[in-house]
Amino acid sequence: MKRTFLLLTMILGPMAGYCRQGVRDTGALIVDHRYRPSWWQTLICAPDDPVKTLIGKDGQLLGDYGYEGPRNFSFSIQFDSGLPAIWESQRLIAAKIPIVHTIKRSKDIRIDEIGFVQIPPVEQVRKIVRFDSRRVMRNWSKPSVPCDKAFRDVAYGSKTGGTGIVAFHIKVPKGSEHTIALGFCEGEMKKPGYRVMSVQVEGASQRQIDPVQDFGPNKPGVYFFDARDLDLDGILTVFITNLPGGKERDVFVNGIWMFKDNVPSAEAIISGKEDQHGELYVPCAEVLMPERIFYDLITIKNTSGKNTVFNPVIRYRGIDKIEIKNSFLKIGDETIVSGFNGIRDVYARSEDSATIRLKPVYLKPLEEKKLFIRVDRFYDPAHFRLADTSDPEKEKDAAIAWWERYGPYADMIKVPDEGIQQLIESCIRNIYQARDIRAGKPSFNVGPTKYRGLWVADGTFILETATMLNDVKDVRNCIDYLLRFQLKGGGFNIGYKLYKENGLVIYLMVRHAMLTQDKEWLLKNWRVVEGCMRYIHLLHEKALENASEPYYGLLPPGGIDGGIRGVQNDYSNTEWCLSGMKWAIEAAKWLGKDSEAVAWQNRFDTFLRFFTLSVKRSLRQDDKGNVYLPVLIDNDKNMPPPKGQWAFCQSVWPGRLFDDRPELNQIAKGTLDMLDDCRKEGLVANTGWLSNGLWSYFTSFYGHALEWLGRGSQMPPLLYAFANHASPTLVWREEQMPRGMGSEVYGDMPHNWASAEFIRMVVHMIELDRGNELHLFEGLPQQWIRSGEQIKLNGIRTPFGRINLALMVDSKGDSAKLKLRFLDKGYLPSEVVIHPEAWGGRKVRKLKATSELNTIIAFHDSQ
Repeated sequence: MKRTFLLLTMILGPMAGYCRQGVRDTGALIVDHRYRPSWWQTLICAPDDPVKTLIGKDGQLLGDYGYEGPRNFSFSIQFDSGLPAIWESQRLIAAKIPIVHTIKRSKDIRIDEIGFVQIPPVEQVRKIVRFDSRRVMRNWSKPSVPCDKAFRDVAYGSKTGGTGIVAFHIKVPKGSEHTIALGFCEGEMKKPGYRVMSVQVEGASQRQIDPVQDFGPNKPGVYFFDARDLDLDGILTVFITNLPGGKERDVFVNGIWMFKDNVPSAEAIISGKEDQHGELYVPCAEVLMPERIFYDLITIKNTSGKNTVFNPVIRYRGIDKIEIKNSFLKIGDETIVSGFNGIRDVYARSEDSATIRLKPVYLKPLEEKKLFIRVDRFYDPAHFRLADTSDPEKEKDAAIAWWERYGPYADMIKVPDEGIQQLIESCIRNIYQARDIRAGKPSFNVGPTKYRGLWVADGTFILETATMLNDVKDVRNCIDYLLRFQLKGGGFNIGYKLYKENGLVIYLMVRHAMLTQDKEWLLKNWRVVEGCMRYIHLLHEKALENASEPYYGLLPPGGIDGGIRGVQNDYSNTEWCLSGMKWAIEAAKWLGKDSEAVAWQNRFDTFLRFFTLSVKRSLRQDDKGNVYLPVLIDNDKNMPPPKGQWAFCQSVWPGRLFDDRPELNQIAKGTLDMLDDCRKEGLVANTGWLSNGLWSYFTSFYGHALEWLGRGSQMPPLLYAFANHASPTLVWREEQMPRGMGSEVYGDMPHNWASAEFIRMVVHMIELDRGNELHLFEGLPQQWIRSGEQIKLNGIRTPFGRINLALMVDSKGDSAKLKLRFLDKGYLPSEVVIHPEAWGGRKVRKLKATSELNTIIAFHDSQ
């Protein structure tokens, strides 16, 4: 014990007032994607589309995710030459438009491909469509009694974001009422209580069901629901998910029956006698997703001076059987591929791959010709037709026009660097493309594949970003969806023992209320904050039961995530729960709930004392001499210093946990210095799941912590390093290896926590609220301050209401005009603080806030 406190005194003493000034320059601050991942995939569907269509680096169409096919997709379809072409480049035709342009070369033939999805009609519904995925399990239920055929196979929802989901949309007359029967036959669990599901049929009360308890294992049963089209859109939604905190989180359903009158008994439905009666009968495993059409427009050019023959092929890899039928390729029961002049034959075939030949194309010297491939998915056989040669170009023009008119654009943020601006526009678009509609509410998903779901940690910051961008209605609807997963006791446990979810939910609720300046909304949902505070208090009380435990006075062992697996004795859950408590106390004071604020403050003070004592014992010194706080208590298991430090960075900002005591502030600075010494390619290495890998958007957690502690000048190189780890199609993989260290990757792509963090980072480099003050330009890149350039925020939400900000550099480049307007009355900050580091100044300038502020900022300390 003496040795630990002696080390603390020796090292923290000289650190008082210390702030590292050095900035790691990774080269010129330009966006050139120099650190792009070795392979990438790009989302091209419309916002909220349940069919998440992606294109791979080589221009291939990728099928449904979650199967044992190529890169975990159900299939890959790639246009190619007979002799495999060499990849040259890939980009979007515009940052706002997810149409992908891939260039390849086969000897003297240049291949240009334009891949896109036809914009579907609004809510294209047959009688019933599935809205979660195409995952099914055949002969899964194995019913033990004679029954309808629907009780054999299931529509299956694997957990993502801690939740399993199956969803259907049923077409009905607007405002109509119906009785819906859902059939279940549990084929896996043998005991009740393991798979408890929550069913929400539009217009009916939400119900919790346990088919094993209600019917028995492998025994069919039926639940009835009185449905009504509440929103008058002509669609009934059926939504099945797991019970919050449930043991088994995958879900299923066997069959759907819908009746207007004369509803039969459950026994009659189970027997199979009702499959020809009523308004609707479907085995759920047979329900298709909405129909989608993909086009690959191809231009081939003979770049030589002689006649040549181009032999095009389609390379297929996947899990479904293929066959050629009437000059088109049929893949399984749900996909048809047609070509510009018909499918010729299958040239080579193996168990999971095939090369399909198309007819040869003859080219004169320097001649070019246009071809196309069309892929129909989940098509209606009654209306299917092969594409006319004129269709593809018309559909491309229609898609471009749609995105230009309806796409989620980035007019709210304007910066003078085109590379950064394009990434901002792509980030906003990707957030909405990955989103799903769940039980009539938007779910801001992390990604379209592995992380197609709403995690609390990721979702907190994605929703904060959407709030900053003024999408208040959708954010609140998503919060309503999230609150479905609150435990009866008040807390959250979507991820297994991720106790930090409770601090995160508090922050989400309070930050959203403050960004919208809506006390009434927060009061209406105050029970959520109180429930999380109760849960945190119960956990803390449990941790006080045994003084011999390493977590004594903190929280019981919990899940960590973000680089460290399993349930451990850790600080990350404590850091976020304490941070959430600070936000709850501030909110209670804001709402005039003084007694609650006092009670919570007393609990916080006690909790913080235990935390302070514990972290002092756990401090370690790295091989560079930095004193840092490990994630695990007493550095159990001897983790590398940067591993799993995401929650620490977030507890610096927005948690503000290390502000309260000088010794805690010095610990935060030392830990950030340790992370600074772990950087490769400009990013902190070895903090996530990959050993020595790079977690792209950890950069924002780290950068925000630096800015909060007064080191905003270090933000620009971080932003550009973050940008340069994106693909040329302007999306990120969660983690990748540094160059020369392998091609291993981890996580989803596009990853929209990365998208949200890039937006947050840019905005907060321009403006950041610090209590009652609005601080400007703490992290502004010097190169953005150039003659004639402008930086703009248009309607960005802050705790002081929406703001319009414009910084316009004059033609001589020696001063800039700042225009700042607060658009909402009654929420002015106490001061506006201007940081002049970006233009060579050193003196911070403070201005009294008024509803409209206009001032000239002279460069270099002349003012």
